[in-house]
Amino acid sequence: MASACEDTAITESLAYFIAKDMMPFRMVERPGFNALMKTVAPKYKIPRRQHFSEKEIPNMYVKLKDDIANSLAEAKHFAFTTDLWTSNTGHPYMSLTVNFITPAWEIKSACLETAFLPDDHTSVNIKEMFENLIKEWGIQQSAVVCVTTDNGTNMKAAFKSLLPSNWLSCFGHNLNLALGKALKIDQVDAAVRACRSVVQGFNHSWKRRRELAKKQAELNLPPHTLIQDVVTRWGSTCDMISRFVEQHAAVTATLMADRNTRHLVLRGSYISTLEDTCRVLKPLRTFTDSLAAEKCITISSLRPVLQHLTESILAEKDDESSLVRSMKHAICKNLQERYEDADMANVIDMACVLDPRFKLNFVEDADSIKRQLEQQFTQESSANVGSTCTLSQESSARGECEDEGTSVSVPEAPKGLAGILKIITMKKQLKKQSADMVKSTLAFQEVSVYTALPTISVDKDPLQWWKDNEEEFPRLAKLAQKILCIPATSVASERLFSSSGNIQTVFRSSLKPDKLNMLVFLHKNLP
Repeated sequence: MASACEDTAITESLAYFIAKDMMPFRMVERPGFNALMKTVAPKYKIPRRQHFSEKEIPNMYVKLKDDIANSLAEAKHFAFTTDLWTSNTGHPYMSLTVNFITPAWEIKSACLETAFLPDDHTSVNIKEMFENLIKEWGIQQSAVVCVTTDNGTNMKAAFKSLLPSNWLSCFGHNLNLALGKALKIDQVDAAVRACRSVVQGFNHSWKRRRELAKKQAELNLPPHTLIQDVVTRWGSTCDMISRFVEQHAAVTATLMADRNTRHLVLRGSYISTLEDTCRVLKPLRTFTDSLAAEKCITISSLRPVLQHLTESILAEKDDESSLVRSMKHAICKNLQERYEDADMANVIDMACVLDPRFKLNFVEDADSIKRQLEQQFTQESSANVGSTCTLSQESSARGECEDEGTSVSVPEAPKGLAGILKIITMKKQLKKQSADMVKSTLAFQEVSVYTALPTISVDKDPLQWWKDNEEEFPRLAKLAQKILCIPATSVASERLFSSSGNIQTVFRSSLKPDKLNMLVFLHKNLP
């Protein structure tokens, strides 16, 4: 007989396999799997599926949850993403993921919850659910730096009321909505609909696909299949149009060969429109994916990317068709409007400046951002000592400023006009001295020295730079650790729902919400 230790190890490995690879519990009772196990471990007796469902998976969940809770305890600031989703069985869920930077300057992300939300998805209920979830994980609301969500009215209302200056709209969602404006232009919409109809006809007919392959060989075209888009995802529409334009000659030849399908051939104006649409969409295809990473800093790249999009990629050129210029204008205008919020713009700009790869290179008002950084230092100090930190307190700590007993005071002035003018003059001088005092503070000096240093290469790790220079810029380092953990998109939460859909299939419709939460949590967080 196999030893008890060997049996335990195999059972734990099977539980890991079920959780990580999203396998159904009934798999352990399938004849094929049993035959496999008899070959690799003939003396091992496979537990019933209830054992994995009721013991192994819950135990693994509790252990991993404790490990992640311990990791969270080391961090001071947290940024979240959240989204809403309805499962195949009609159950509503709210996802929650967290990003944070450890004291060792490593960015971490984790799936915290796929929580059952049976109540109406109002802003009040969303806000209450979020507060309950972070409380369950032992996270104080004061430690929440930002929440990144889509542009849903309920989401925006929930987190704008909870965190007035700490809500960020998802870049991917913003770009999708902006591109939607361009795709709704009548000329574009008609051409895309016609393309979609032809592609759907090929995908539903084996005969057409077979004839298409023959025409591809005759015309020396790549043997690529046509791509059917998902209407709500502009990236898939871009892929569909790009592939159709590539295979246009073969598609036309296939349709023309059968008189029953000749009427489906797209007219020249549609092809021209699709080519123009492809020229606009294709350069934008990679931006959402590049800002959706969970293991690197993304918020600081948002300002450079937005500038590149509006000033380069979407810049209108004289030699372009009127349709291309109209599409670019619609996208650019809509995208800029979505980042007009002052609080959101401040967060994006500060993150850009705190990234040693960019600093002030992409910020329009450098002096304003510097002042905001200094104000952040003051706010952080106030939070640490429990009272407002004044300039005189900061200066006295350095021994470079007089205390209140020796501060300059306005002497009593003679009465009359001369006295009034003397008071006005003295106040003006004191105001100038106060401004000079601000420039002599540690905060001002730290920001000035940091921004004066040359930027590092864009292929370098900004967190490694901060790790190496934390002692030289202690205040800025704390602020960087706080702001740079913010994700630019809410894609992390959307990925949870993709996993949830792969777990709760039509064959596993009886999964309870708490079990689904466990399985999604384990799938996303297990190494």
